[in-house]
Amino acid sequence: MKQIPCFKHEGSFLLFIKVGKDKTEYICEECCLELQDKALNVNFDKLILIKKALKSPEFLLSKLNLAPNFIQFLNELDKYNEKSLNNLLLDFKTKIANIQNTLQAVYKELELQAKQFLEFKQKIRDELQKIIKFDSFKQFTGNLEQLGDSINPQAIEKNEKILHQYLLDLIKNDSKELNQTLNDILNSIKLEQKDQNQEQYPQFKTLLEQFNIFTSSQIQFQDQLDILYNGTKIESQLLQGNYKRRLNNTISYKLNKIIKSHQQIYLSTRDGLSGQSFWSKVNGKSNLLMIFKSKSGYIFGAFSPCLWQQTLNNYVQDNTLSSFLFSQTHDQIYPLTEGGKSNAIYCNQSYGPTFGNGYDLQIAADFNSGASNLGNSYQRSQYQIANYGIHLSGQSTPNIIECEIYQVIFA
Repeated sequence: MKQIPCFKHEGSFLLFIKVGKDKTEYICEECCLELQDKALNVNFDKLILIKKALKSPEFLLSKLNLAPNFIQFLNELDKYNEKSLNNLLLDFKTKIANIQNTLQAVYKELELQAKQFLEFKQKIRDELQKIIKFDSFKQFTGNLEQLGDSINPQAIEKNEKILHQYLLDLIKNDSKELNQTLNDILNSIKLEQKDQNQEQYPQFKTLLEQFNIFTSSQIQFQDQLDILYNGTKIESQLLQGNYKRRLNNTISYKLNKIIKSHQQIYLSTRDGLSGQSFWSKVNGKSNLLMIFKSKSGYIFGAFSPCLWQQTLNNYVQDNTLSSFLFSQTHDQIYPLTEGGKSNAIYCNQSYGPTFGNGYDLQIAADFNSGASNLGNSYQRSQYQIANYGIHLSGQSTPNIIECEIYQVIFA
């Protein structure tokens, strides 16, 4: 950009755009100082740096009178430009190279440990051969082999007597002496091994530390990229980041709509875990995403566009076929079938959340009892599920300990 002189201040150049209610004007740094000296009501954060605005439309928009969430989004979008992302990627490249080098060191470390193990094993074997006079034992077999193919009962019997006495000597006094000797040998060798390996696998520990750093960086990097999903992020404590995106993508794809936001309408830790509190929050609402955590620690749930009506006492049909059950634990989604679309959800104030005819998922009003017969209205044939009755919750009854419900708002 060519520098343009300020007509008010000689030697200064126009750097900013000041947007006012009545007019918009170009100003220089001297103009800014004058405004500050005059104590005029000027929001300097709203000044638009011309040079930057010419390169970044998101920066320009962020300075205008937009809703706070859009301003935050545009500021974040402007912050992570090609240069900053390339620096992050370069940092990843360095971390990966460090991990690769450490992996080589870990292999050498393991190779050394294996060698030392075999050396100590040989030491134990040598000591064992001494205390049991192993050469004598091998001699018994050698004597038998000298007989060849001939049958000599007297020679075999003599050998057996000698062998018997040999074994009796080893296990005399109920093997007390043998046990004590073995204990002394093993303790001595273990102590020697401990002295040589005061810090075992240091390179492996370094590798674990590097993996933890890398994982942390990857999560931060993904969070930065997630600003593109800022308006559609599910603020769930039960769902993982990748699975949040998968659910969002599934809902958007099935309904062919853009998700604007998720409104939390029910939280068991706040509202209580009962059928009464459940219906007080969901009655008359549609497009609900429900997330459950069972006593077994399984995370699962369901989405349906259907309207939840407390006094309906009947099934609700989903002609869009966009209803589905899901399991984060198994990383699976179970879509509503064509044949099951008339039984997408079941509304009855005596029940809790219920999906499918024959109850693909039925959670009672106490959120403990219920059942899951996955495969009736919701498809499970694409997965090999042996115990489908416990597949979702990890047990024969749901035993829900946490529940989150969000209403999906579309643009």
